[in-house]
Order: sequence, then C-alpha cells, then structure tokens
Amino acid sequence: MNISDNIIKKNTNNINTDDVDIVPCNMSVLVKFYEDNPYRTVETMASGLIVGIESTKKYKSNETGEMENNDEVIACAKVIAVGPKCENVKVGEDVFVVKYICNPVPFRKMGYYMVSESNIMCRIVKKD
Repeated sequence: MNISDNIIKKNTNNINTDDVDIVPCNMSVLVKFYEDNPYRTVETMASGLIVGIESTKKYKSNETGEMENNDEVIACAKVIAVGPKCENVKVGEDVFVVKYICNPVPFRKMGYYMVSESNIMCRIVKKD
C-alpha cells in the first residue's frame, strides 16, 4: 500500500456506508433513466408496417461502414429524489430531460444522474 492508499483508508475508516442515503441539494433532481421510453406508442398499420418503434438504436454509419450506437438526446427518467428547493418535480414522477446535461452520480452503482429542476423539460402527470 502506498501513502495515498493509507490516507484514503484512514479518511474513510469510520464511514458506515450501509447507513446512508442520497439526498439532492437545492434545486437538484436525482433521476434514473429508463432503458426504453415507456410512453412511446407503437402501431401496426393495415399493411403490416410498424410505426413508432425506434429501430435506430444502432445504425450503419455512412462514414465508417460500421454499426454505430445512436444515443438518445431526450430521454425519459424516473425521479428518485428532489432537493428542498424544487417546486414542480416530485419523487416518483416520470420526466423528460436532455440526457447530455445530466451528471452521473457514483452512488452504489445505481445508475443515478443529477439534473437541475430548471433543466427538466416536462413531467408526466395523470389527466384530471
């Protein structure tokens, strides 16, 4: 073990990671992205043509000729937690957000991301 490892071990020696939870600060919203958008509508036309399926998760690049991943820009996520100054977004809601402005949160490999409430595009709510 080198000196850096000793310092880190010494600094984390008394931390109980089993007894903690993650709580966003200020206007931050903790989200977890769905693998697929649960609100996408898929229809089969009379001709058999399927409309609404994102068949573009992979595509053949004209530049390289290779199969490439097509990343989503706007994605649907579940709200896991909200900061105390959030006014509109609530825990448990689904939201749409620009994926590239979210910051990954390295907490227990949960796949969480943090975004400011002001950067959430819209919420999914029940109709009245």
